[in-house]
Amino acid sequence: AILTVDPSINFLLEDGANNHAIDVGIFSGFYSEDSTDNYLDGFVALNSHFEQSSRSRFDINASANWTTEPRGTGLSEGQGDSIDEPVRYADQTLEGQYEYGAKSAFGRVAARVKYYNKEYLNFTDVTQFRDIDQLLLGGKFIYNTQAGSDAFIELTHEDINYKVTPVGVNSRDSKDMRALVGFEWEATALTSGAAKFGYQKKEFDDSARGNFDGLSWEASIVWAPLTYSSFDFTTSQAAVDPLTEGNYIEQRVFDFGWNHNWSELFSSRISLNYMDEEYVGVTRNDETLGFTLSADYQLLRWLNVGVFAELSEKDSTTENLNYDKNTFGVNARLSM
Repeated sequence: AILTVDPSINFLLEDGANNHAIDVGIFSGFYSEDSTDNYLDGFVALNSHFEQSSRSRFDINASANWTTEPRGTGLSEGQGDSIDEPVRYADQTLEGQYEYGAKSAFGRVAARVKYYNKEYLNFTDVTQFRDIDQLLLGGKFIYNTQAGSDAFIELTHEDINYKVTPVGVNSRDSKDMRALVGFEWEATALTSGAAKFGYQKKEFDDSARGNFDGLSWEASIVWAPLTYSSFDFTTSQAAVDPLTEGNYIEQRVFDFGWNHNWSELFSSRISLNYMDEEYVGVTRNDETLGFTLSADYQLLRWLNVGVFAELSEKDSTTENLNYDKNTFGVNARLSM
């Protein structure tokens, strides 16, 4: 049995088209079987949107997280009892985007910069080799189709630097470059979403590691044939950095969900997700299939209660990483 208590608070200031928000929260978990797995995590986030004029707008987002990886996941995957408590890390993100051009104009341009830092806090003799800095620079040209939708071209360049490299091991530092074309449409009575497809090249500083170049995509679509029922679909494909072994992972993700409001007070959600991970540099392929069913009832204005079931199955060519996991629970959400 696991008891989780996750309080959070949001502060919001609106001034015409400008708005600023601060989010602060805690994630805590208590295991009845073994208190070693107990955790207390937290986060703080700042999001600001400025509009100097109808043609000029600026967004800035900053966040900091203190996170626990449950044993058997993340860096402790497949390590058994050699890591005898959860691994902890802290990360920080700072991102800014400037966009020029009136929303009604045929064309707009945007520039983006994002910095990410991650540092592990325990088992540093092992985890220090996954401390990382990432700096992303990007540009975007947006074309207004004048039909409630935008088409765009997006270019990004990201430097990925690992702070410590083990002696005798090839450096994992790399550059990730993407050129994507996409389409984004405003919410209507039936549908909303965005999709982008294109080319990704991941190039390692150390030529001993094989590079990646190929297709990359991201898509998120919501279809609401009825006011009280909607379907959502998300998918992505990219080469991503592994936490454990290999040079990179060719990762494909698909997620499908159905949300239905049976009445003003009672709602449900069913979702099915699939992830395929092909490790490059080692012989390993992972496939993870998950199913979630949840139901919620608005008992009072300030109290929502629910039940849920989460079923997952992981098949890996690495034998000791295969597992089935079934979680069942009840929850209550209280709001001011």
